[in-house]
Amino acid sequence: MFSLNLRQTMVQQIDKAVLYGLNRRVSDSLETSISNAPQLEAVLAETEVDTRKTAVYNLTAPGEHAIFLQTPMGEIVCRVRVRLAVDPAAPLLLFHHGFNEYPYTNSWRRLFPTAVPLPVHSVCVQAPFHDKWQDPVQKGFASIRSIYQIFAGSLRLMELMQSRFEAEGAAYTVASGVSWGGITSLLYEGLLQQTRGVIPMLASPNLARVIWDTSDLFGRPLHLTQAELQQHLDFTPYCRQCAADRVFPLLGENDLFFRLENHAELFAERPLVTIPAGHISAMWHSASMRDHILSILAHIARREAH
Repeated sequence: MFSLNLRQTMVQQIDKAVLYGLNRRVSDSLETSISNAPQLEAVLAETEVDTRKTAVYNLTAPGEHAIFLQTPMGEIVCRVRVRLAVDPAAPLLLFHHGFNEYPYTNSWRRLFPTAVPLPVHSVCVQAPFHDKWQDPVQKGFASIRSIYQIFAGSLRLMELMQSRFEAEGAAYTVASGVSWGGITSLLYEGLLQQTRGVIPMLASPNLARVIWDTSDLFGRPLHLTQAELQQHLDFTPYCRQCAADRVFPLLGENDLFFRLENHAELFAERPLVTIPAGHISAMWHSASMRDHILSILAHIARREAH
């Protein structure tokens, strides 16, 4: 019992240290931007892939590719990294990294080492403002608009990669991600509804609750109400657009970011899996997370075969 309590304390202290750093770096401009925040759908509508600069024809080749976006915040260049399955008709797994993850392929490589064969094509998507370590917070969390721009950019990349792979014979697409990437995968299905399944890990659609809990944890008062925060950064309504039998969440039992007691209920009847981990320490459990993804991919394959 002592060792279990000690482990829980340790993994939560790691979460707390990371949250403290993020909390200190977030500008007050985020709160003041609420008054003139756009709608997520409006930012998405104004975000387009620049096909003149992007080598669209080459995106299904293995390796890393640059994708140019024209957005309300100017031109943004993101990247994707592609790993192909042996079978050209294999399904596609779109994977999205966590917030402030650098390099953006870090968790993807841990979950899917090259020595482990995959039954799917796999594409790791880089979010906007993730080229430099300080950019996700300084640029991405400067306003509600910039947060929406991170999501909108990722959604356009995911949409493009799905269309390219399926045009070349991929059977269907599944979306997954860790932390911020888990939210992004839920938004992708909630807004576009064109995947066969979503596997959000260490995440829920309620980003507002994460910000509110973090502010409370460190005694940093927010100059807005919880209701205002929920209005703009709780994406649960989009999650509800996802069919219940297509969402397969995984949460950490000791996670201080997406606390189990505050986020588990958001998945309602979805089959929730938990692992004995914090948020940051969850990658120590990469085998369990990989097994979760592979088991869901197998489940979806069986369902599609009928």
